[in-house]
Amino acid sequence: MGENILEFNGVKKEYKDAETIVVSLNGINFKFIKNSLNLINGFTGSGKTTIFNLITLMDIPTQGNIFLDDVILSGLSTSERTILRRKKIGSFLRCGNLMPYLSVLENVMLPMITNDSKKALKILEVVGLSDKIDAFPEDLSSYEKQTTALARAMINDPLIIVADEPFGDLDDENTLKLIKLLNKIKNKTLFIILSDSDYLKQCFDRVLILKNGKIVENKN
Repeated sequence: MGENILEFNGVKKEYKDAETIVVSLNGINFKFIKNSLNLINGFTGSGKTTIFNLITLMDIPTQGNIFLDDVILSGLSTSERTILRRKKIGSFLRCGNLMPYLSVLENVMLPMITNDSKKALKILEVVGLSDKIDAFPEDLSSYEKQTTALARAMINDPLIIVADEPFGDLDDENTLKLIKLLNKIKNKTLFIILSDSDYLKQCFDRVLILKNGKIVENKN
């Protein structure tokens, strides 16, 4: 696969809705290389969340193959998928999904494979949260919540980090700030951002436009 870390090859995903079959993705193809920041853009219902669920191994394709670092994801057992997700895939959502009863540092360390507070502190420094390690989510701004979630996604040095609508609760200024941060740290992993906003898409290495389960535009 070379520099390609993630590949979708003819991926189709169907869901049964009562007596109807709904096609969420219809034979899509794309490849992403390491150390890059990528945007998959599309309106609600275009198939973005399905892609998120497939990349994070929460679902499997109806047809086609997904490769992560030369591993065919759809061929893995449930336990193998769980292990691979923890070791090689980081993710975060619009709301961050932080544990309200844990501090910033504790939230970041929550999924750690090896308990290492020094590593967590270093990552929090990278994302600009060194002064917030003892704060709780209720005390954070929307941007700080997202950067905490980002730090947590980075904690196990994943091959890939995928984020579903990470700019949804941010204003334009903080959206730009987060995109700049992601560009600054993309040498550490492959980032895929799924968003219905095409704001500042020129800041991404690659932009895929998704519509009705198909990629209608592919820009480098």
